[in-house]
Amino acid sequence: QMAVTEACANIISSGALPLAMTDCLNYGDPNDPEIYYELHQSVAGMAQACEIFDTPVISGNVSLYNENNGEAIYGTPMVGMVGLIADTKHIIQATAKNAGELLYLVGPQTKADFAGSELQEMLTGKISGTLAPLDLKQLAQTFTNLHQAMKQGLVTSSHDASEGGLGVCLAELFFKTELGAKVKFDFSAAELFSETAGRFLVTVAKKDQQAFEALLGQAQVLVGEVTQTKELDVTVNETRFTVPVAT
Repeated sequence: QMAVTEACANIISSGALPLAMTDCLNYGDPNDPEIYYELHQSVAGMAQACEIFDTPVISGNVSLYNENNGEAIYGTPMVGMVGLIADTKHIIQATAKNAGELLYLVGPQTKADFAGSELQEMLTGKISGTLAPLDLKQLAQTFTNLHQAMKQGLVTSSHDASEGGLGVCLAELFFKTELGAKVKFDFSAAELFSETAGRFLVTVAKKDQQAFEALLGQAQVLVGEVTQTKELDVTVNETRFTVPVAT
């Protein structure tokens, strides 16, 4: 479900309407009951997400028996999705455009979602823990509202958060620009790298603030502003740090 959500978020972030998806399901030996269970549960979870996001699976394949010395790879569902941008005026780029614009965090509340993340394996050398449940219906509603805001011209840029969480997302929003940002998040420094699914960082012109906030409702939080400083000035709880965008 997280893989489907991320693919859907990528489509939405570009200003497109998600239409359909394909998959490649990579697992170990399905004759092993535990591996078969992984495969079965993955298909069931993806199907549920696709029904809610209205993105039918139009093709797909599997790659099984992926093992080395009797040890299976991590279950890896690969998801590709196609979407439609009906009018090229609605294309949204993934880099910030103008100093002085407002920076919003859109999506569910950030929580300590580190289970299964690259960061967890890097710091601990293993993958463990329980994945947080997804509110797929709420995510779908947020995606719909954000897409509507984009069609109304209320969003100037958008970047969805995936690997590395909002820390990486924030940095990438300013790559290849002469801009920076001053932002404040109401969570811990560690949660800056949490991988809670379905979040975006978007920029909005100040003249469109009221319309954007009305359309997104409680799914948006104003977290900062685009600056001309070429650096990221970030405050998380009581911790503040500054990093040049080039770094």
